[in-house]
Amino acid sequence: MDGKPNQSSNRKRKWYKQSFKDEWLKDLDLKEWLVQDSVDKDSSFCKSCKTTIKNSNKSMLLRHKESTKHKESMRAATTSVSISNFMVKASTTEDEQIAKSELQIAAYFVEHNIPMATVDHFLPVLKKVCPDSKIAQKLSLKRTKLSYTIQDGIAFHEKLNITDICRKQKFSIIIDESTDISVTQVLAIVCRYFDMNQQNVVDALLDAITVENGTAQGLYEAVKQTLQDRNIPLTNIIGFASDNCSTMMGSSGGFQKLLCNDIPSVFIMGCVCHSFALCASHAVSVLPSFLEAFLRDLTSYFSRSSKRQRDFTMIQDVVDMVNHKIPKLSQTRWLSRENVIKVILEQYEALLLYFQSEAITDKVDGANRIYDTLNNRGTKHMLLFLQYVLQKVNKLNLEFQSERFRLHMLYTMVTSEYKTFLSFFIRDEVLLTTKIQDIDPSQESLHRDLGDIYLGGKAIALLLSEPLVNEACNTRFKIDCKKFLVELCVQMKKRFSFNEEGVISQLKILDPDSAAQSPTSIVPLAVHFPNIVPDTSLNDIDDQWRSFRVNAKNLHIPSSSIPQYWFKLREIKDGLGNCKYDILSDFMVTLTALPHSSACVERIFSLMNSIKTKCSNSLRAETVKDRLLAKQSIIRNNSTCVTWDPSEQLVKEMVSGVVSSRYTKRMNEQKEQHQALRVVEARPDQNEIDEDSEDMVLL
Repeated sequence: MDGKPNQSSNRKRKWYKQSFKDEWLKDLDLKEWLVQDSVDKDSSFCKSCKTTIKNSNKSMLLRHKESTKHKESMRAATTSVSISNFMVKASTTEDEQIAKSELQIAAYFVEHNIPMATVDHFLPVLKKVCPDSKIAQKLSLKRTKLSYTIQDGIAFHEKLNITDICRKQKFSIIIDESTDISVTQVLAIVCRYFDMNQQNVVDALLDAITVENGTAQGLYEAVKQTLQDRNIPLTNIIGFASDNCSTMMGSSGGFQKLLCNDIPSVFIMGCVCHSFALCASHAVSVLPSFLEAFLRDLTSYFSRSSKRQRDFTMIQDVVDMVNHKIPKLSQTRWLSRENVIKVILEQYEALLLYFQSEAITDKVDGANRIYDTLNNRGTKHMLLFLQYVLQKVNKLNLEFQSERFRLHMLYTMVTSEYKTFLSFFIRDEVLLTTKIQDIDPSQESLHRDLGDIYLGGKAIALLLSEPLVNEACNTRFKIDCKKFLVELCVQMKKRFSFNEEGVISQLKILDPDSAAQSPTSIVPLAVHFPNIVPDTSLNDIDDQWRSFRVNAKNLHIPSSSIPQYWFKLREIKDGLGNCKYDILSDFMVTLTALPHSSACVERIFSLMNSIKTKCSNSLRAETVKDRLLAKQSIIRNNSTCVTWDPSEQLVKEMVSGVVSSRYTKRMNEQKEQHQALRVVEARPDQNEIDEDSEDMVLL
């Protein structure tokens, strides 16, 4: 105002040093071209212009983006192909390391059946405890991403792998149907095949589908459609196993009959474990009804009250017995009856004392009835007899529930045990002179005298030390035991083929140790499998078998299992360097994929129940199946969530966004299906429309 110069205008503007911010790398306007300068960590670097931008804030970076030079550089970059695309990367990029870490975390959640919602807290905790880890800080894994990483990443690739195996080689299918906790009918399809990498037989879940039609025709069409959708030839199926219900094994309209219509040479096996359990159940049903009621009442008595369990524990302490709980008698657990009887016999004295005191005050729960049965002379004798026989049945059951290869032992073990049961009540001269398949267990003329019936060592010893009340009771007791043994053998003969010339009997030659005692020709077995060995190869495979049979002891093939032995047999060369036993090796390896039980499907349902619990019953069957497939992918590689290494293809799909795109596509398809379903439900019934139209005409 007075002509003096403005001092503020002459003062130099103060500039503040601006450091590079990591958050810019996530900004949509900057992340495509901006990185931190490799020399000056406080400066920015434009990948497109190859220019360092020093002391720049976000507004300066945005102005650089709008510059003509930058736009031309970006345009040129998008139309050119980097030479790096044609070069092999020397090391894993940071994005791939992040993707592998996220897959590893997903594997951890899958293997240990951890609810996916917990990842929302798991990852922040991980970042907090690993503040110095650059990879941990950049992990991005919420429940949605975890879900599609499992389903559209790990499980998707496992489906492709199993499908590819079934397309290329022969396999058996093992199926069963179950209803889960949300009352959804699920059909599990397991394929049994020879794994070239493990050099052993493997059971793998192929699919688990929700079915509406539970008839044999409905289930068969569902399985057939599943195989056709995956382009798996039906002719690759060499065997089928399931439980023994009429839907699966019906001779006129069951699943197996429908499968045989399409594949006449398929090998059919009703589950051995189910068969043994059913044989025992039928045999127990012919015993006096009080015994089954006694076992049921006794086990239920304790399961209903924790106070009773505590009181019984006090009695056990008084008589100095092991504090074992009385287990429940389950109708679906195959081995439960023998276990219940074992514990009752172990705790017999403690149970007598407990129910003696309970019977005095009993008004409702039937303690008097249980006490009278325990105190009755003959109850303990019958329990000892049942324990002895059921123990043998359950031993067979456990043997063939094994995941290891057991097919070569099936006929020998079952036949041996069946013959043992027959010897308890069939005369010796009959067993020595008659083939077991020709013996009728129910024919009275073949039976021993009642006094010679074998009841087991403990039961006989108790009869000597504590005889029954009179001879009539003794006779009645032995008649009941004989009826049990007869019914057990009748049921075993009904459910298992003891034909010495049958396919199951001939499969004993799968054991290389018994090759010298095997038939001189393999053709009688090979003709049952024309889809494995065509007629044109019968001479060749028989020549190879005869040569192998003579030289088996001198081959010295190192192996840890029978399937691996036959697989390595192809390594034997002749004088010209050709495979000496190639056809025989392929045939035997393929036969090892035949099923002997359906216990593997039962294990699938057990795993499903561990995932879909009361707290997680809203999980869709598709989600549960994919979690099982993801877990299977880890197990099939002989790994755990710690040692599992994701494939390069899976990692690349995670980085490139293919997995997330697959998830988006799946969600859109489900949305379209739901919308179509709503339209159908909202559409009025055609009959109602016709009736309304008719009313209009009449008016």
